[in-house]
Amino acid sequence: MTLVEVMVAMFVFAIISTLVLSSLLQIVSLTQHSRSQHAAANLAAAEIELALDTPDLFALLNETRDVTVNGTTFHVNRETAWVSDAGGVASCGGGGGSLRFKRVHVTVTWDGMRDSAEPVRSDTIINPAERINDPSKGTVLVSVIDSLGEGVSGASVRLAATSGGATIPAVTTDAQGCAYFLQVPTGTYDVSVSKTGYTGILVETPQQRDVSVQAGSSTTIGLQYDLAARFDITFAAGTTVRMPSSMPLSLLSTYGVRTITLPSANARQTIATHPRVSYRVAAGPFQQASGAECAAIDPTSWLEGTVGGEQLGPGAAPELSAEPGATAALDVPMGLVRVPNGITSLRAHSTTGRAEDPTCDATIQLSYSNVQRNDVIAVPFGTWRFTTAGGSSVSVELVSRGATVSSNTVTLDPREVAP
Repeated sequence: MTLVEVMVAMFVFAIISTLVLSSLLQIVSLTQHSRSQHAAANLAAAEIELALDTPDLFALLNETRDVTVNGTTFHVNRETAWVSDAGGVASCGGGGGSLRFKRVHVTVTWDGMRDSAEPVRSDTIINPAERINDPSKGTVLVSVIDSLGEGVSGASVRLAATSGGATIPAVTTDAQGCAYFLQVPTGTYDVSVSKTGYTGILVETPQQRDVSVQAGSSTTIGLQYDLAARFDITFAAGTTVRMPSSMPLSLLSTYGVRTITLPSANARQTIATHPRVSYRVAAGPFQQASGAECAAIDPTSWLEGTVGGEQLGPGAAPELSAEPGATAALDVPMGLVRVPNGITSLRAHSTTGRAEDPTCDATIQLSYSNVQRNDVIAVPFGTWRFTTAGGSSVSVELVSRGATVSSNTVTLDPREVAP
């Protein structure tokens, strides 16, 4: 055999060997994929069997876990949802009507899956072993979610009867943030939620009032609740001031107004707020219990204009948000007034200001204790009249931007001179 023939034979042998090896590798890969797919199918079936054996359907929740079989890690994901007699599927079974059965959907994937491979899926529905609805009573389904829409577990949900009804024990939300009140006597209830360190958007304890429970019907309630963030607030930064006692603080957002009464008269305080909500913070009560508003305390209510020959730009208020459990620093401006004489009990009363200024639809009164001679006091923006506790006039001097109306009345203006 010539050298050329030898080289040709070796080349042919190499090609054949490569093709055989490639075929063998493909066979091995197909075998491995087939084994993994078979194992995944067994895991999905086992998960369905576990779900069917669950004694309490309310404890059957969403879950993801990893299982290793023959060195391969499989990811078993179980999703559950209540289905009502109206055919609705929603969070905590709130699809309307009475709860009928629970739907279970299982998906299994594994490490090293082919890009073109489909997960193994399995589904079932589970009927309750005993009746969970009473035709003479109602059902209340409560969903508690955080600022990302995830369920809040471990929160205590209460139903308080306000008309008819009965005393109902509190229920703790499950891992999906759901609380189920079954066979509730008909009547009207207030629904509230609580958990240490958590807060609502507009109030610390979210609630829904006057929830009507009817015979044979299901009522769904949604409440937003989250681990509180904190604002570390400095009032009238850069100045030594006296603050009013128990001053209301307004947090304005797209959701509405939240009013917090400050616990002390310190110029620096920390308050709890709902996370991931942008609040515009203003000293004083923007909204009264009667629904009246005091727009004057909000700097953004003061529009651009010419006042006393000066061109003033629009007022601006700080706006801030923080993550759950985090603390953010914030300076909140206020108007400043000097009190020439010491006053044991000083009162500041909101009053009507200039025609072009924002107004207060209700009278606000703030109290200052043991004001010393020439003390500078911090006051929300707007027009204020100062008196003793007995009603006698108290003369004051304007320190910050604004106008003196009379010896005991000033307008505190948050606007700056426009460039």
